Amino acid sequence: MKIKRNESFRYHFDEPITGEFYLVKEGRRTPAGSMEIYNISPSGIAIATPLKLPIDRSTSIVVEFSLLLGAEPLKVSGQILHEKWTEAQRLYGVRLETTKEDQQRIIEAIKQIVKETP
Repeated sequence: MKIKRNESFRYHFDEPITGEFYLVKEGRRTPAGSMEIYNISPSGIAIATPLKLPIDRSTSIVVEFSLLLGAEPLKVSGQILHEKWTEAQRLYGVRLETTKEDQQRIIEAIKQIVKETP
């Protein structure tokens, strides 16, 4: 089997990671809301929140989270692609607008999590 090393991957958390987000539209920012991260890749994230978020190309979402305790939070903007109901929350798929440096930080944090997971 040939492995494509440049193919994106997605890491699913056993326990969701908490973080915050806010929306930006036409230069105006909403108050911060709380979220849980269920999975992540270098260019995408699945978050859950009880709030109804607009799926609108003119609205961007800014997520702020830390995958490792004590690590500096990562703050990345993105676009909400889709929504799905899960129990009392809504699950959103977000395409992140990450730099190469952001992607590398995400990959290194995931490697550290995998290494520390029994």
